[in-house]
Amino acid sequence: MQLPEGYTLIPNTDKYAYYPVTNLVLNLEAEKVLSPNRWGSRVRTRVVASDGKPFYFYHDTIESPEPPTLTREQVLQDARIIPDYSRYAVTALGVIYCIGPRRRGRGRGRIYIVNTHDHQGWDTANLVGDDDKCRKVRVDRVVSKVWDKIDT
Repeated sequence: MQLPEGYTLIPNTDKYAYYPVTNLVLNLEAEKVLSPNRWGSRVRTRVVASDGKPFYFYHDTIESPEPPTLTREQVLQDARIIPDYSRYAVTALGVIYCIGPRRRGRGRGRIYIVNTHDHQGWDTANLVGDDDKCRKVRVDRVVSKVWDKIDT
């Protein structure tokens, strides 16, 4: 199987190539173009990984780099674990990391930064406590609690 000029081999596959000009996926083994479908605003094509499991290849992810992998030790150099929320750590600047990653799903096994949102003028995050209940917490209060700062 020769990779045609201008095509890019899809990661985790042996026989599928993506052509960005036409936005199509080619099966190199059968020399056939696979039909894409839309999922919301994204275009995806069903392909088979090298291990034989089918998955959807999203066309907009081919140019995006893999997110950097963080280790628990790297995060805890600059962050401290939040009491009552042992899965999470917070830095002095208010960045909350999940250091006890999910067991299933897209981000399984990956340490990541928790998304925050504005609620009544304050940055808040949804955290799962040690009692397995999801709670909305204010980022400034978590920082002051962990880093012993005065709450203003």
